[in-house]
Amino acid sequence: MKIHLIYASASGNVEVAMESVGKILSYMGLEIITSRAEQTHIETLLENQKFVFGTSTWEHGKLNPFFDNLYSQMQKHNFKNKQAAFLGLGDRRYEPVFFCRGIDLVRDTWLAREGQEVTEALKIGGEPYHQLATTVVPWANFLAKIWGYQN
Repeated sequence: MKIHLIYASASGNVEVAMESVGKILSYMGLEIITSRAEQTHIETLLENQKFVFGTSTWEHGKLNPFFDNLYSQMQKHNFKNKQAAFLGLGDRRYEPVFFCRGIDLVRDTWLAREGQEVTEALKIGGEPYHQLATTVVPWANFLAKIWGYQN
């Protein structure tokens, strides 16, 4: 089973978190295809079934600009019978009301276009490094169980 990990990362924080997710899913026997959002064509979403989306939030609750083109295309298509999980990074110190708003925008569009959400979005405050083992790995293990890995 292929799982597409699609992310936008400018500082590398989202990339590190998504790499951690990818390693766990791969270790559990799932086929992982990782791509940056700015290099992902809408056909990837239309031709496949399972995804993990990741992004940070910019400025005052805006989506990372590297996700803009794909996000715009997502608003034009239907994702019925497709599944996704969502991983967002943000910083509560600036504007708590916009914490991880970038991934919320992607998630809301996915759901509005009839895509399915397989678990609650993982939202990480600040840099992910100290949260990989305690937060990201358990979340990725849970995804592996949802998507077919059996102990």
